[in-house]
Amino acid sequence: MSLRQNGYMPRSKRTKNKPMAYLRAWRESLGLSRPAVANRIGTSADGKMLDQATLAKWESGESAVRVQDLELLAEVYGVTADRLFFPPGDERTPDLMKRAYEILTNANPEAVERWLALGKDIIEK
Repeated sequence: MSLRQNGYMPRSKRTKNKPMAYLRAWRESLGLSRPAVANRIGTSADGKMLDQATLAKWESGESAVRVQDLELLAEVYGVTADRLFFPPGDERTPDLMKRAYEILTNANPEAVERWLALGKDIIEK
């Protein structure tokens, strides 16, 4: 019987989610414990009470964080959700990425290709 026939996949065959590398760092940089964050959020986006085990799973990558829950975490941490993809205190990288995004979205495809090639050339030297 295949794994899909009965809808069950053994734990060893499940893929692990990529952890949100900086969730724990954000929590710890603010001096918050997992229970404190869970208490501040209360109910997750799916209407279930959030517990510290769920936070631990998000931080380790055992469980994926939904966008709605990421927004709740960001609110507790006092930042925008996109900041949680970068370490606390790193103001430069998000700004550089926003600027690069503006260039990429406002340029024609040929200019984007030239820009990417130039960037690759600079990195390889």
